[in-house]
Amino acid sequence: MNDREAYRLFRHPDIYLAPCDFGIGVFAADVIASDTVLEECPFISVAKEDCDNPVNDYIFGLEEDDGEAGNGYALVLGYGSLFNHGAPHNTEYWYDTDKNVFVFHTVRDVGRGEQLFIDYGTEWWDSRDLTPLDETGSAS
Repeated sequence: MNDREAYRLFRHPDIYLAPCDFGIGVFAADVIASDTVLEECPFISVAKEDCDNPVNDYIFGLEEDDGEAGNGYALVLGYGSLFNHGAPHNTEYWYDTDKNVFVFHTVRDVGRGEQLFIDYGTEWWDSRDLTPLDETGSAS
C-alpha cells in the first residue's frame, strides 16, 4: 500500500447533502445505527487572527493530545462544516490525532431521511450573543 492509499478517508455511503431550514445540511439516506462513523474529514489550520470574518462560523477548536483545548483552529473540509446544530443532537465528532482528521459519528440510531445534527456548544452561541436553536429552527 502506498502513502496515498493509506490516507484514504472514509465517508459513509448513506449520507448526503441537501437543502434545509439552515441552508445546507447532512442527511441519512437510510437507517444508520448508533456509534457509526459517518466521515473522516481533513482540515485546514486557521490562525486565531484570521477568524474575524464569516469563516469564524465554520471553524472548530483543536485539542491538545491530553484533551485540553489548544490555541489552534481548523476549517473542517468534506461534509464536516455542513453539520448543523440541533438539540438534541444525533452526531458528535472527535479529533483523531493519529490520522490528523476530524471523525464524525452517530450517538443514537438515525432514521432514513433524518438530518444529522451536532451540538455547537454554549461557547459558540455565547461568543455570538445568540440563543441555540433546535432542529425545528426554534430557540431552545
